[in-house]
Order: sequence, then structure tokens, then C-alpha cells
Amino acid sequence: MVVILLADFVGYRGVMPRVATITSQEVWEGTAARFAQAKELAIDTESNSLYVYRERTCLIQLATAEEAVVLDPLVVDNLDSLGQLLADPGIGKALHGSDYDLRSLDRDYGFRISPLFDTQIGARFLGHQRPNLAATLETYLGVGIPKSRRLQRSDWGRRPLSDEAVDYASSDVKFLVALAEEIRRRLAELGRLEWVEEECRRLEQVLYSPPEPPHIAFLGMKGSRGLDGRELAVLKELYLWRETQAQREDRPSFRVASNDDLAAACRAAVAVGTEGLKDAAPGLARRLRGSGGTEIRAAVARGLAREPVARPERSERVNPWGAASRKRLTALKKERSRIGAGLELDPALVWPMGSLERMALEPEDWRREVDDGEDVREWQRREFGDCWGSGLDG
Repeated sequence: MVVILLADFVGYRGVMPRVATITSQEVWEGTAARFAQAKELAIDTESNSLYVYRERTCLIQLATAEEAVVLDPLVVDNLDSLGQLLADPGIGKALHGSDYDLRSLDRDYGFRISPLFDTQIGARFLGHQRPNLAATLETYLGVGIPKSRRLQRSDWGRRPLSDEAVDYASSDVKFLVALAEEIRRRLAELGRLEWVEEECRRLEQVLYSPPEPPHIAFLGMKGSRGLDGRELAVLKELYLWRETQAQREDRPSFRVASNDDLAAACRAAVAVGTEGLKDAAPGLARRLRGSGGTEIRAAVARGLAREPVARPERSERVNPWGAASRKRLTALKKERSRIGAGLELDPALVWPMGSLERMALEPEDWRREVDDGEDVREWQRREFGDCWGSGLDG
């Protein structure tokens, strides 16, 4: 296995040194033992959601301030020591844009990460307008990393991995510990480090949420809102067919048939029957000509034979907004923007919009909203809790 020393590469703009993957349980356990002594650990993951029906974590990139490795979880079976590292309260964890990684690690292994520091969030609280990793590294460390849309969209589940792919994946963690340290330093100078730490504690609670089952999910498919009850009955059957076919082929459902093709097929089926499918939904034409055509036509026939589908009724809600409350909301948003401009911060970070709306609608309870609003952070209460009363006089 090859590892690299990072200390000599901060600010390095040339071709990145190669990093080999860890494909041995024994090597991984030795690496985990070393990492257990680290002050901070950088983490990133790569998955294969664009290529399989049920995605999974295919690479786990890890780095300390001195060493970077790429762990292959498709080969190394026992990752208990990784879970221990991720949960160790004595080791800081640096991630960039961590939401997806948190959900993936929870989904596949039940791992939780704590304590967490998200450098993307930290960069936003420094006023950084383009907080993607490449731009953030360039801004705060003067480091350039490879950019490749082709590699970004790689099938990370394929083996063997090319050296180019491994280098590209490892670049996401090579400088992350140094980046976290620099961002924390700048946040502390501005008095905003506690703000970001609270945001990161909230992030630590993120868990994977499984998708709705197909017999319910079809109602939420993009493009389904314009279908009537008969067309929805056909859509349900076609949607179930697509899920079954995607599982059979082990590929994402959108690669079997697009949402637009399913919606168009439903309209054509109700209007002219199955004969109009190939013209209305060109993305299904190849499958209609092949052996899958029988299954598609059978699904359409089942849908046409069913009772029309009625969407669950939405409860009628009275519009609570009047001229006075809208005026109050405008004043509150103006004050939030003023505060954000003074701090060179995105106003959305200053105070949650939902909380402003509740204060505008119920101005007499604004102080209770400030003190108890569930989406209001403690740092926001402390820093800006007294800023809103003047905007509620109208």
C-alpha cells in the first residue's frame, strides 16, 4: 500500500501524488490503529447511485494531517474499527458538504460521525460565495485540486479502479484537515466559530431516510401532477413495472425509462390505447420493440382496467397573509438583509425564514418565537434575538 505525506504538499498545484487503495483487512486495521492517535480525521465517500438500483458506498477516503488513504469497502469486509474512529469524541472529523456522506454511512453501516466540522458550512460563515471544495481550497489554502466532470460521474463500483480515479477521489481529503484548521482560525477571529460548531452539532443528527415504497411514490413522480385519475392508474402500473425492471437489471430507474416517457405513455394509453405508446414515449420505443414490450403493454392494460386513482385530498388552508402581516414580513426581511450585509453573510444564515414568517403572522408572540422557535439556533438567539421587535410595529 502507498500512502503520502501531506506536510510537503500544502499549496502544491501540480499533479497530485498517487494514493493506493486499501484492499487488505490487515492493512486497514494497522491504518485504523494509527488514525486512532490522530487529532483530526478527514472523511469523504464515493457511491454509485448513477449506475445501480440500490446505491452503496464504494470508496471511503480518509486523511490525517500527515497521511491519506483510500479504503475499498467492497473488499474490506469488517469496518468496525472505522465506526469506532468516526464515533470517537477525541478525534475531530472534517468533511466538506457532509450531508450525503452522513446519510450514506448511516444507510450502509449505521455509522455516526461526531464531533463533526463541515468546512463548507464554515466557508459560508466566512462569507464565501462559492463554497465547493475546489474553490474553498483555492481561497483559503491556495491549493489546486483536479476537476473532472467525467471522474465526478464515475462508476465507483467498478473494479479495478484506475490510478487517475484513485488520485481524483483522494484529492477530496488530502488537504481537508489543513483547510478545517484554517477556516476555524478565521472563524475564531470573527467570533463565529461557536456559530459553526452549533450548526455542525445539528448536522451530526442527520440520518438516512429510505424512499417511499413504489405503490405510493408514483404519486410524487415529477410530471404526475398533470395526469388525471385514469392516467394515474396507468402510471401506477408503469411505475411498478419500471421499479421491477430496474431491480432486475440493477440500474437506476431513470435509466430504464424517464419520468417524461412514463407520463407521456400514460396520456397516450388513455387517449388511443397501447398502439400510441411508441410514438408518444420515444424513450420506451426500444423496449416496446423488444421482449420487454409484452410486459409494458400488460402493465398499461392493468392500469386501464383499474379504477381511476384519486389523489389524497389536500386539506383546505385559509391564507393567513394579509396586508399588515406582509408588511411586517417585508420589514423583518429588510432587517435580516441589513444585518447580513453588515456581516458580509448570506441573510439566510442570520435567521430562518420560517421563524420570520411566524413572527410576522403572530407579532404579539415574537419574543416566544425568538426564545422557543424550533429552527432557531442558540447562537442566533444570542446574537440577533433582540433585532426583530422594531419590525413588528405595523
